[in-house]
Amino acid sequence: MRRIDYLLLLLLLLALPVLGLVTVVHAQSFRSGNSVTVPAGTTVNNTLFVAGRTLNIDGNVNGDLFCAGENVTVSGRVNGDVVCAGQNLTVSGQVSGDVRLAGQNVTLGALVGGNATVGAQNFTQQSRSVISGDITVGGQDSTLNGKIGRDVAGGNNTLTIGGPVGRNITADVGHLRLESGARVAGNVTYTSANAANRSQGAEVTGKVTRHTPTQTHHGWSPFIGWAFGLYLYIACILVALVLALLLPGLFERAVTITRGHLGTTFLVGLISSIVVPVVLALLMATILGIPLALLAGLLWVLAVLLAGPFAAYLLGRRLLGGSRHAVLVMLVGAAILFLLYLLPFVGWLFWLVGTWFGLGVLLRLARGIGRPYHDADTKTPAVA
Repeated sequence: MRRIDYLLLLLLLLALPVLGLVTVVHAQSFRSGNSVTVPAGTTVNNTLFVAGRTLNIDGNVNGDLFCAGENVTVSGRVNGDVVCAGQNLTVSGQVSGDVRLAGQNVTLGALVGGNATVGAQNFTQQSRSVISGDITVGGQDSTLNGKIGRDVAGGNNTLTIGGPVGRNITADVGHLRLESGARVAGNVTYTSANAANRSQGAEVTGKVTRHTPTQTHHGWSPFIGWAFGLYLYIACILVALVLALLLPGLFERAVTITRGHLGTTFLVGLISSIVVPVVLALLMATILGIPLALLAGLLWVLAVLLAGPFAAYLLGRRLLGGSRHAVLVMLVGAAILFLLYLLPFVGWLFWLVGTWFGLGVLLRLARGIGRPYHDADTKTPAVA
């Protein structure tokens, strides 16, 4: 067994619950491909996992829906939760449970029976949308034109409220806008350097309270903050470079395994981030399971820490084409990924996507332990 296989064995124990789940899902309700469609009039009677470049879910799903793709449209009825990520993501059908959405451009026009959690660069809730519970939204610009049954919690550069809110609004924003269609039944409490822009006709039944952001930079504080950020930047890239230098074959194997299966890889990482914490909690609830939970927890932390370098390497390989200079590939990928993490308001979204993708790579590597490693781009040396 090769050296990289010994390292991957450490992750296999943690991966087994997730890999077992993925295997069952693949046999029953997993669909993937460049373009995947669930036509209107069809019904899926279990939880559905979908991955691909273009996804159209027009039918009914009697279970939860997990999806990941570049362009994702969900216009059917889902009798469960919706957990989806995509560059352009639109959910416009009916969801009986909660929705958890992440993407660059996210549009919600659905009737949601539960709560909504959204992380997006640009998010729009259409006027026909109704969220029966709470909504938590973070990102660059968010606009809520539909009905919110209870509370709104936001962390945005610009948060615009244009519809009715059943209870309170709590926000940490650059700009808060209350349009003429806003009807807030409770209080509006926000932290911002700018006063809220309240249009004529906007109604707030309770109090509007503004908190000014605390200024903590004094004396050497700005310099120390920048120095720490620079240190963290250099340290993270250095760790990634050392891994690429010591284990170039491992990262190239990751490139081969994920080639043509980026959506599936991302979905595996997303599922693992949901399933593994639940499994760990169940193990901790039993006396005999505590030691295993502690070991698995340490492995899970290790996997999360390694997810970033793997995501960075694949990003670097994609940007540099067929370059096989491992250190250069890692340097470019890690630098770009880390800078994306530092972006205000949306940096955490890039971190989530990078972590989910990196976890998917690790788990697919762990699943392939013991299988022959073939790289189509590698030429077999001639025998003298």
